Amino acid sequence: MLSLCMHKIVLQAVLLLLVSLRGNAQTDSAANASQIIKLEQQLQDALPGDTATWNKYLDPKWHVVDEDGAGAFKKEFLATMGPFPKSISGHVWVTQPVFVFHDNVAVIQYVADEYEQFFNAKLHSSYATTDTWYKTASGWVMLSMQVFEIPALPPAITLDTRVLKQYTGVYKLGDEDTATITLKNDTLFIQKSGRKPDALFAETNNVFFRKSDARGRKLFVKDEVGNMLMLERRNGQDVVWKRASRRSTDVQK
Repeated sequence: MLSLCMHKIVLQAVLLLLVSLRGNAQTDSAANASQIIKLEQQLQDALPGDTATWNKYLDPKWHVVDEDGAGAFKKEFLATMGPFPKSISGHVWVTQPVFVFHDNVAVIQYVADEYEQFFNAKLHSSYATTDTWYKTASGWVMLSMQVFEIPALPPAITLDTRVLKQYTGVYKLGDEDTATITLKNDTLFIQKSGRKPDALFAETNNVFFRKSDARGRKLFVKDEVGNMLMLERRNGQDVVWKRASRRSTDVQK
């Protein structure tokens, strides 16, 4: 039977081994992450027309779902690649990478930060991207890609308060659900039942957005008999609120 001292020595040796293995695993993960980031940037640098680079690192069964929700396999995707027209140029940077490793598989999530010169306009878009890679004897190969565009808020415009006053009032979705639209200075506010007021910013004369919701819009329109409606639009679908009343308190001092 081992003595207490020997037990301590064995325990310390096991702990040192575990620490060493954990350190090696962390070192390997960091090295693999660095390799994959370089490959991702290499692929972005190869856009829009370098099909040879993309072909080199994509698995034969590779599949992509793009920002519009359309899917394509490797052959279809490579067939769409071509050089930019003369008046268009740009570059994409791989930023904010996050990794998950499991055996020889790596999943990377990152933001593709795109800067584009489109004729005389300078455009900036960001895409949330998730790629799955697996490691072979000759290096890393990508198995799949999923991309969606990160919504960005439009610039707000200033409207005359006479336009804004048209939209104030209490709107109802049902018997108990209300949304009160008020005007304070030159800004509309929406306050739903049990919630705090939230500012609405004008995108057009009758389309408004909240800074906390880049995808949603509030549209103020009239029905066929002239009643004011507020449409909450998301992904092309509307929830219709009907104005039930207009009150003097709808215009705040």
